Amino acid sequence: MKRRFQCAIGVLSAGLFFELGLRPFVADAYDPGPFPVRTIRNYYEGFAIAHFEPDGLGQLGNRLTGNQPLSGAPEGLIVGDSHVVAYSVRDQDTMGAVVERLSRASGQPLNVRQYGWHGANAPTFLAAADSLLRSRNPAWVAVVLNSYNIGVDALMISSDWRIEVAPDYSVRLIHGPYPRRTALRETLRHWTVRSALALALWRRFGLIRTRLALESGTADTPSEQQDLRLSEEVARVPRATVLALKKAYGMKLFIVYAPPVGHDGVEPAETELRGLCAEQGVAFLSVREALARDRNEHHRLSRGFHNTAPGVGHFNATGHKIIGEEIWRYLCARSSSTTLR
Repeated sequence: MKRRFQCAIGVLSAGLFFELGLRPFVADAYDPGPFPVRTIRNYYEGFAIAHFEPDGLGQLGNRLTGNQPLSGAPEGLIVGDSHVVAYSVRDQDTMGAVVERLSRASGQPLNVRQYGWHGANAPTFLAAADSLLRSRNPAWVAVVLNSYNIGVDALMISSDWRIEVAPDYSVRLIHGPYPRRTALRETLRHWTVRSALALALWRRFGLIRTRLALESGTADTPSEQQDLRLSEEVARVPRATVLALKKAYGMKLFIVYAPPVGHDGVEPAETELRGLCAEQGVAFLSVREALARDRNEHHRLSRGFHNTAPGVGHFNATGHKIIGEEIWRYLCARSSSTTLR
């Protein structure tokens, strides 16, 4: 009996130790206040605190930039996957924050809104277009893409939006099943966000589940190789994506291609996307050369963090700075049009 008691005390003490030790690094808190803010602390890639405006748009709402919004200034919109969510960098280090500072310093003030979705692909950006444009009425929309967003995952991922692409390149948006809301699930969610230890375990299990799903091939390419019909549909995804994004966002759209910077070659996806954008009259910007140039000249990596493998993972503060600078440089080149007016 004494040993069991000591064991229980040891387990409780360890749990309390981890609970207190994780609090500075793990959180998902909502402050309802006069200006509601959701705060998320992350330690998987670097150590950062991200703040979101829960405005009902997107998965998390608008990622704040750390800059004070300017009344009456035009808005720019950056849309993308987890690279735009940017858990791993501070608010003021996001690409949107960089664009804001540069625009204000140049006398052309902007408010930049950032909407990102974890694990999302082009179909999600299409599904969100109407609500984002109606609510924000931006002067321009930068959709940040990589090869994963316009590949087989756009057809296969079932937990979020996906598409079916017809032979004429028209698309049908399909939403994955919503998680079943049960009393047990709601109770677990309620207590999970209150405990740093529980939240850390919940996130870790989520990462493991995602990794197992990828390894089992549920969202990878074996089906593409085995099924000729799927292979043909995958080949239509890039063109269908450009056509659909153009229709959804109109003349406000420009596509930003952000490839991995582990090699010097141009990805086939980038070459194809550039050609399709030129053909369809869609503005296109690749940040590949800028990322590679910064790596070669300054000998630093734009991806990865001190607690991850070198150059692996999401964009770090350096990567966001480069992308933000390229976006602003591109916008300046178009300043003679109505883009920034």
